[in-house]
Amino acid sequence: MNQIKKENKTEYPLLFRPLKVGKHIIGNRVVSLPVHSGFAYRDGRPSSWMMDFYARLANSGAGMVIVANTAVSPDGQVSGFNLRADKDEFIQGLSKIADAIKKNGSIACLQLNHAGRFARTKQPLLPSPITSSNLSFNVESLKGFMEFFPFEKRFSLTRYFINQIKSWRRSMTSQDRERVINDFAGAAFRAYQAGFDMVELHGANGYLLCQYLSAFTNKIPSDFGGDFTGRTRFPLEIIRKMKKKLPKDFPIGFRLLLQEWVPQGIDLPEALAFAKILEKEGIAYLSVSAGTYNSLFSPDVLKNMARPAYLRHETAKLTSQVNIPTIISGRITTPSLAEKLLQDGTADLIGLGRPLRADPRWVAKAKAPGQKIIQCRNCNQCLKQVVLEKGFNCRQWPKLFQKRTELEHKLLTRNYRTLWIIADINDIQTFKHSLPLLVQKKKDGYYPTILFLQDIVEDQNFDSARQNFIQWTENMCERLGFKDSPRHYTIREPRENWEKAVHLEINQGNHGQIFICSNPSQPWRERLLYKERARVLVHLNTHSHPHRIMVPVDLSDATLLVMMFLKQTHMDNKKFSFNFVHVVTGPSGQEELRWKELKKIVGLDKNIPIELIFTKKEVVSALIKIIQTREYGTIVMGKRGLSGIKQWLLGSVSAGVLHKLKGQSLFLID
Repeated sequence: MNQIKKENKTEYPLLFRPLKVGKHIIGNRVVSLPVHSGFAYRDGRPSSWMMDFYARLANSGAGMVIVANTAVSPDGQVSGFNLRADKDEFIQGLSKIADAIKKNGSIACLQLNHAGRFARTKQPLLPSPITSSNLSFNVESLKGFMEFFPFEKRFSLTRYFINQIKSWRRSMTSQDRERVINDFAGAAFRAYQAGFDMVELHGANGYLLCQYLSAFTNKIPSDFGGDFTGRTRFPLEIIRKMKKKLPKDFPIGFRLLLQEWVPQGIDLPEALAFAKILEKEGIAYLSVSAGTYNSLFSPDVLKNMARPAYLRHETAKLTSQVNIPTIISGRITTPSLAEKLLQDGTADLIGLGRPLRADPRWVAKAKAPGQKIIQCRNCNQCLKQVVLEKGFNCRQWPKLFQKRTELEHKLLTRNYRTLWIIADINDIQTFKHSLPLLVQKKKDGYYPTILFLQDIVEDQNFDSARQNFIQWTENMCERLGFKDSPRHYTIREPRENWEKAVHLEINQGNHGQIFICSNPSQPWRERLLYKERARVLVHLNTHSHPHRIMVPVDLSDATLLVMMFLKQTHMDNKKFSFNFVHVVTGPSGQEELRWKELKKIVGLDKNIPIELIFTKKEVVSALIKIIQTREYGTIVMGKRGLSGIKQWLLGSVSAGVLHKLKGQSLFLID
């Protein structure tokens, strides 16, 4: 297998011996397996947190890092936060991930996937419709899946998966198959263009390639189904198409399912037979896996998968029958176990998924034995987080890092696309007065969009003022570094339809910051602040000191969003002054410690103070008194400091503040 011999004086000599895979030399036998993180933006681009995530994995010392579950088409996404490679516009982001991995000395590999029937889409693709023969097992496995989650989460999940099963009624057409084959080839070529060293096909977890290989999900009578040969045809055509598209020596790996654990599913003999075919097709390595979403949550399977190296016997048989490198996975918890598996010839490479996430220093500790490995507890909390679309998170991480990860995932749903809403001439004057609050430094090329609301009755004065404001805004934005002109629209609707029109524009444009002027005579403006979720909503006013900013915080986790928003927007502007305030109405003592903790999570300057206001009055009155006496012109606060029954009984603090402001602008961050 063209193994590279090198003197190694560590306690685990095989673990740190290089190995050739395809045309590349992997520096050691540790492979960071592809574990879906859910850290991409909703449009498929990688977030900075995702780039840092993979850079940390490479920095751990792993010889190769495989980036998980990259969708080859929009209808193949397993998550709303799925990395994508289906368009050239994604190459730049993919390149940043590849560079981050290779910069730290690891081989960079991109896993390509189509989720098939498990895709987050209204009309998923699958080999053949669900039948009565496997319907009962699908429903039964759904029950096991639901029991895996807290009771309060089961209702929405059950509804989602029942609707998903109902959508499994249409088989893929020949045109569908041809398109997906080309999608895989196109995505593979983009991975090559982005600088990845190799790609991996995801043939496990019950996703599309696995669905074609399995008689449990593939009921096509012939051609792409039927016997074993027919069921292998679809993945093989994908491999051949990819090879035509890629450079001749570009390696392709395969994530191979050894045991499906469902009726008529993939078993070891079929997996071994397919492995030999893959070797003949020129596949560079085989990475083993077991179980799908139809079997992973059954008590017997969970018990089996809790054993260390639970796939050792199946992997050993695979390794003995092929002449390409194999990667074993499945709870390889310690370096001594990894070394034993290598010495026994069970596999050529050690795949670490959750163990390397639980302890990023796993490899470093193996090089210098004596340090305790932080082991994955197999609590499956990380899996639950991903399924619930909250992003990968591990209970073994430091608490502050867990909180930072939660915060970073919440920020994936936020953006800087800005919408200004103008309904009359008074609004125009307010917007001109408030420009410093409206336009900060550019973020990802997002320019302001101006939405003019106009009654169906003609108003020539407003028409003229609108044109003048557009020109004025273009001039001001150009001075601030915006090369493009702000986009603007005019919607002519009866006044009673404005609220609906604004809501539609916000959602269609995916705007993350909404600016609207205060006007007590139009209650829909205030309603807008509390109807729109996961956004920054701003009520503009014409106070004489807009740069004096007070930030009331309740020191809950909701405060983190407020702090992060200010860090990324206004806090680097020296013209603004900030005062963070916390109102204490009961026993105190831990506020300063909590504030220090929050600043550490966000990465805010540790010297930024918080002012504690002690009062026996209710919070809103205390805040309003400070706002008025100190002449703050802008207030920034979280939208929902209270939730559930407490908010219903006591009322929202932000709503109370809004009702009592006199000329101040209010930022509400949800």
